[in-house]
Amino acid sequence: MIDIHSHILPEIDDGSKSFGESIEMARIASQDGITHMVCTPHMFNGLSNNPDPAEVVERVQLLRQSLGKALDLLPGNEVHFTHDIVNQVKLNRVTRLNQRNYMLVEFPTMNVPVGAEEALYQIQVQGVRPILVHPERNFEIQNHPDIVAKYVDRGVLIQVTAMSITGEFGPAARTCVDRLLRHNCVHFIATDTHRSTRRLPILSAARDTAAELIGADRARRLVEDNPLAVIRGDSFEMEDPIPFEPQKKVSFFSRFFG
Repeated sequence: MIDIHSHILPEIDDGSKSFGESIEMARIASQDGITHMVCTPHMFNGLSNNPDPAEVVERVQLLRQSLGKALDLLPGNEVHFTHDIVNQVKLNRVTRLNQRNYMLVEFPTMNVPVGAEEALYQIQVQGVRPILVHPERNFEIQNHPDIVAKYVDRGVLIQVTAMSITGEFGPAARTCVDRLLRHNCVHFIATDTHRSTRRLPILSAARDTAAELIGADRARRLVEDNPLAVIRGDSFEMEDPIPFEPQKKVSFFSRFFG
């Protein structure tokens, strides 16, 4: 399996706190069957302390040397959406996944930003495929998952979090991700791992749970074939989204407690 979203690089964001913890995270990932992991530290546009692509590549190389052959690490970023994101891509300040032609984009937790659809289109015009990460954890999307289908129709790819599928991000995220999976609106499952003791680098449980919803072969593609295409910079076949039916509105309280 290939994990395209992780915070395994030590002492760079809110992920791993030390080389020792990163090595333990790599051990857990390898034991779970993960062979490649893209290191995607947070990038908040406009902040001076963001790691530039050269620094990310250097840090990945240092950690890779410490791991030996336990896990193949690759560079990337998780880019927080702002309206300067298009300019950041133009200036090559964003670390694309394995330095190819895909990038991770993160929306705020509560809402879908105004103008995001046009900005993500402008990124595609530059030859870069945006991958929207963990939309099932976004409050507005939990109430209106059809938003995701509209983005997929515009060429945006979707990555969901493994722990959302297994229920560890609460019932609202679980319900939303189930609907996205059933409506052909998921292209990748990733760990979004942050630590060695919580938010672990485990994909197999989510893959197996997803298989119960969409079948084993489709679930396998979300952790093997599709992410392999990403780290190679290749395209892959996408199914059209299935239209969404109306649903009851999700309350803030029910997001966490059902």
